[in-house]
Amino acid sequence: MKLNFKNKKNILKIKKISLTKYNFIIIGSGPAAVTFCNKLILKKNKNFKILIIEKGDYFQKAYKQILQKNLPIKSNSRVYSVGGSSNDWSNISSYFEKFEMVSLKNKNVWPLSHKELIHYYKNLNKEYGFGYEKLNKKNLKSPFTIRKFIIKNEPTNFKNLIDLNKIDLLYNCEIKSIDDFKSFSYAFTKKKTISFVAKKLILCCGGIETVNLILNSLKNKKLKKMKNKKLVGNYFMNHPKINLGYIMYPKVELIKPLLLNKSKFFSSYYGVSLNQKIQRKYNILNSYIRFEKTYSIVTKILTAFRSPLIDNFLKKKGKLIYKIKVFCEMAPIKKNKIELMNNRSQVNYSFSRVDYKTIELLVNKIINYFSYKPERENKINFSRKYLNKNSQDASHHMGGLIYNHNKNKGNVDKNLKIYGLHNTYACSGAIFPTSGSANPTMTIAVLANRLGGHLLKKMLSNKIL
Repeated sequence: MKLNFKNKKNILKIKKISLTKYNFIIIGSGPAAVTFCNKLILKKNKNFKILIIEKGDYFQKAYKQILQKNLPIKSNSRVYSVGGSSNDWSNISSYFEKFEMVSLKNKNVWPLSHKELIHYYKNLNKEYGFGYEKLNKKNLKSPFTIRKFIIKNEPTNFKNLIDLNKIDLLYNCEIKSIDDFKSFSYAFTKKKTISFVAKKLILCCGGIETVNLILNSLKNKKLKKMKNKKLVGNYFMNHPKINLGYIMYPKVELIKPLLLNKSKFFSSYYGVSLNQKIQRKYNILNSYIRFEKTYSIVTKILTAFRSPLIDNFLKKKGKLIYKIKVFCEMAPIKKNKIELMNNRSQVNYSFSRVDYKTIELLVNKIINYFSYKPERENKINFSRKYLNKNSQDASHHMGGLIYNHNKNKGNVDKNLKIYGLHNTYACSGAIFPTSGSANPTMTIAVLANRLGGHLLKKMLSNKIL
């Protein structure tokens, strides 16, 4: 069943479900929410009462600008609609490297091991379109790590994977705050007379939105038993992407195998980052470069004149150059944060010294290795001023809730339950303790799938559902 919260004709039905004690309420309707729900409904002999609550509309997409300071957060990076981010995404996927799960001090800061993560990648349903089985390594003798990225040519919209025969969906409904008690958790709407109750509440509403909801709840004197409240919002991360310029004297034979390769259902490309040994030696991150084929300015001008003679000339004489774009891993820095400012959320983040150092070393080694004339490559700019000015939001919003084994140092435990609370869990990019440099959605879906399995096992064994 699906209901429009804004439709007055649905008010009686909405009030009825507000009196229902659900087994699970999920805030958000994107990949994490749908993956989690589908794990639950696979249990055919158990009819769970499940409610998904979505702030956006079922048919239309909406966006909302957020206050920002220093580096940008683009207005269309947070889409409000059933299906969440999958309404707009490119369906690009890759995995976390083992060394991306450690701190700069080479200590694993994820409660999960890399081995566990790989296990869950392999067992994620293929219908979601992440294509993990296609992410084979490319073995090139070079001072770089070469990682494959998969692109589903027709991106999956997770809205189409919601089983409305088994799940209630309430859309155009904004949850303003939540609270947690011993036996139940609550989700409160703008309307004081309407709230929803569940045995388990799962926050799957995106990295920034998850943190916002908790900050608003704390501001309204809720979640009183939550631990380490002062940490909420800190350690925000993104994957800023920047066009750095062009390699004018490329070693085409080295670059060509790394370029975008299109096929019928999936396309792919390879990202180039410094290998683990170099990263450890210089205490830097795993930012990567993507090469994009283009032509010289003269060639571009000639291309504008459509004629067989010019086309034939370009095939023979057209000078290939390559655009290089960097996708940054960001270090978790406490001052990079999501915070409430005059009752509005603001994201304040900037590059750290380590972020700059990583880009500088990576680009220098890229030029020296992939160019025939490194000393003449002057079309690439990676100065701090240029990076700050030309950084773009990748819509990969991570951090703000610390995922940690230690209940005295974190906000979320290994099984995604919020420390100090009884029934409330968080499953979004907000819990990432490190950002890595790959698109995070597949990893978020893996965590959601794992959480569904964990709660099934726990609740059925205790016979409390």
